[in-house]
Amino acid sequence: MNHDLDELLECALSAATVGANELLSRFRGPLEISSKTSPEDHVTDADLASEAMVRERIGALRPEDTITGEELANQIGANAKVRWSIDPLDGTINFTRGLPNYATSVGAADVDTGEWLVGAVVAPSLGLVYYTKRGQGSFVIRGVRFDGSKPDYSALKHTRLTGPPRERTTKILATGFSYSAEKRAGQFEELKAIMPEYVDLRRMGSAALDMCAVAEGSIDAYFERDIKEYDWAAAALIAEEAGLTVQRPAFVGDLCHVRLVK
Repeated sequence: MNHDLDELLECALSAATVGANELLSRFRGPLEISSKTSPEDHVTDADLASEAMVRERIGALRPEDTITGEELANQIGANAKVRWSIDPLDGTINFTRGLPNYATSVGAADVDTGEWLVGAVVAPSLGLVYYTKRGQGSFVIRGVRFDGSKPDYSALKHTRLTGPPRERTTKILATGFSYSAEKRAGQFEELKAIMPEYVDLRRMGSAALDMCAVAEGSIDAYFERDIKEYDWAAAALIAEEAGLTVQRPAFVGDLCHVRLVK
């Protein structure tokens, strides 16, 4: 099916921006924090408020589409051609501790084929906006100032992402770890096999921003097991369009593994 990718990207950027603005307004302020799957797996009132605003914006711009996300119930469009996958706050632990590596992530896929079409990742405390359209490359906007309204992205510099240089010999791997001690033990064993290819490891606390860092070329590769679709929906496409080889499920999945290499 043919999709208007420009329209979809504008929706993704608009929705991710309103969610990110909501997060920034609450950053380092009082939060209501509860736990989900474990005491370390937090959800805050900021997560919920951000996702509500993202859904509201998508619903206003694309009322027939299906919307899925991390925190709220699925909204199924009766005649949907597009499904949106939302992570309103990727990097919740960072957010609750006042660390700036967090983002709102919005991706869209074709309902019938599962092909990912557009993605936007907005990191308001870092002043970064990453975005992509399938087949048209990935870009970053740096130095964005968020003040509660949508910045005029057209007035800012858009830099094309091309991933890490192939000739680099000192490679760094980004990853993340499960909240489950049993799963972490397995992840550590996997890392033993992977790490001889790399000189160092980075753990930044946001899967989406880790993947975008690979797309940007500041990190050389990313691997993480047992993450969910909303974690990678936008950022994996951003990395893929930057020239990375991306291993991820073909379509909807629960727990999965994602690996990006050039």
